[in-house]
Amino acid sequence: MRLLFADGHMHSNPVKGLGIRSIAKRFKQYGGWFIAIVSLSPQHYGFELTLDGYRKSVEIVISECRAAYEEGLKVACFAGVHPADIDQLISQDPKKSNKVIALAINIVNHIAEMIKEGLLNGIGEIGRPHYKALPESFIANSIVMRYAMNIARDLQCLVHLHLEQGGYITIYDVNEIITLAKLSKDNVIIHHSDILTAHYAQEFGFMFTIPGKLPVLAEAFKRFEPSYTIESDFIDDPKRPGVSSYPWQIIENQRKLLNEGLISEEYLYKLNVDNIAKAYNVTPP
Repeated sequence: MRLLFADGHMHSNPVKGLGIRSIAKRFKQYGGWFIAIVSLSPQHYGFELTLDGYRKSVEIVISECRAAYEEGLKVACFAGVHPADIDQLISQDPKKSNKVIALAINIVNHIAEMIKEGLLNGIGEIGRPHYKALPESFIANSIVMRYAMNIARDLQCLVHLHLEQGGYITIYDVNEIITLAKLSKDNVIIHHSDILTAHYAQEFGFMFTIPGKLPVLAEAFKRFEPSYTIESDFIDDPKRPGVSSYPWQIIENQRKLLNEGLISEEYLYKLNVDNIAKAYNVTPP
């Protein structure tokens, strides 16, 4: 069996980091075939948290997705409003939350237009902070998340959710929200799940991604049926090299656990090929 590998959620930064062409070349050398590229906050590219800053960041991620495709990878392309951005804006003046929500909704509407034009595949990442935040920030993010889910329902596109790691309560709530929005679980991917939250995501029938760090993978391989995908969550920031995995590192980690007999080739194929093909409607090589 030929082993192929996917990265279910990562970022690239051609302004300050490696950029996707360099990443894609190395990822392919390790056996990578698919990559889901997600926009960074405008601040990562040197832009402000404004509608114009977000428009520019969306242009960058679209360009990066095109470049990855030109390098021979299958690609899914996402843009969103990161919960940390909304938190930052709310924290500056919680009394002006209406302006922050209006800005975020305008950004989501712009992303929706790009999806309609076929330039993006979905909305992401969007959701709620995974750290302690002001109540106003949490609520504002929830409002924007629900709005984005309604857009995803109307456009029948995917959503990458960035959420608090609350285990049962997180997944129960998301399940309630998508039920009210009449959004299919097939359109939702719960990004960067810890083991407890992943347990309930699988129990409720959601697709989720697991960070490709060695101890997390070892635990996931022991616990879960192969119904999820693996991500690097690489942020391509040379100032923060250890904050996430490199896309090729998640491949090395999977091969290591395979060689140690912890996992089978069939299991890895389901994670990296079958599940990706189903979730993103792509054909493997």
